[in-house]
Amino acid sequence: MTFRPANFDPSIDPTADQVRALRDAGPDGPVVMLNLLKFREQANYPAGSPHAPCSGAEAYRRYQTAFVESVGDVSHAVVVWEGKIDRPFIGDASQDWDKCLLVRYPSRQHFLAMMANAAYREALVHRYAGLERTILLQMQD
Repeated sequence: MTFRPANFDPSIDPTADQVRALRDAGPDGPVVMLNLLKFREQANYPAGSPHAPCSGAEAYRRYQTAFVESVGDVSHAVVVWEGKIDRPFIGDASQDWDKCLLVRYPSRQHFLAMMANAAYREALVHRYAGLERTILLQMQD
């Protein structure tokens, strides 16, 4: 990705190797991405940003709205399920998460086309502002 907002956070973005691996290998059919999301208490917009101060969860909602409205025709993504995470049941309790999203794409190529889309890249400012950390797991449908 060549476009990076001023609040770019490499810890919540795929590496070039991860993007290449997704492009070059994986299932040929639909994929589902499981997103575990931890929001910042206060959104981290760049200095001078035109975006009103808000919580990290609200910044992520802005990203999600842009994701659906701007690149829906490119990604053909469908949010299969989303919900608030109450608490860890099994695993490291210090790795708490706020929200889980399951998003289905017709193919990995649809996911990659979304990532390359200019409108999607513009919306990333909200994702970076809102997320403290994330895990994105690619699964076969």
